[in-house]
Amino acid sequence: MKKIVVIAAAGVGSRLGFGMPKCLVEVKGHRIFEYQLEALDWADEIRMVVGYHADEVVKQVSAYNPNVKFVHNKEYSTTNLRQSYFLGAQGIAEKALFLDGDTIISKSTSSMFCKEYEAGQDFIAVVKTLSDNPIYAGVQDGKVQWFSYERQSEYELANAAFMAAERLEYINTLFYIQLEKYLPTKAIPVDSLEIDTPVDLDYAQKIIAEHPEEYDFWRR
Repeated sequence: MKKIVVIAAAGVGSRLGFGMPKCLVEVKGHRIFEYQLEALDWADEIRMVVGYHADEVVKQVSAYNPNVKFVHNKEYSTTNLRQSYFLGAQGIAEKALFLDGDTIISKSTSSMFCKEYEAGQDFIAVVKTLSDNPIYAGVQDGKVQWFSYERQSEYELANAAFMAAERLEYINTLFYIQLEKYLPTKAIPVDSLEIDTPVDLDYAQKIIAEHPEEYDFWRR
């Protein structure tokens, strides 16, 4: 099975406030997209959906890895993650891994994603480290059973999933609403750092400094 990863990196990143796409933000000396491309070196094809400052993203990512393919979300200012995933999925006949462009995953999570991809069963990534406004994910018997903003759980949606590309729709709603149609779905607990705010960035710097064995992909 050809391994395809779609990274959604079209957003403005207004909550972070740097005036640049979050994928270009530096964390401990490396840009977020660099962590992602290193973590996903097992993929046969990586597609990145770009929008805000697309030319700069394409320039920097191509210089780092000329094999990345780009898909343009021209309506990035009025759409969200779900629409970017839909655009990136076009032309994919089977399944793909969908990953948010503001997320750094650990080496262990990278290996698990590859293993689960090869197994071929749909999965939804969940994380225990809760954000300020989490989409809680109810996990029971190893599967995500529900999502909620109000009903609390020890997990939240990590905005990553492995699923058939044809299941995605271009509808202006959040990604979890798309996923709800196919619950229950296997849950994969992951180690990931979502960088959405300055507080998230500070936390990511701290965790990466404390766990270089999991996040420093340049250690040889």
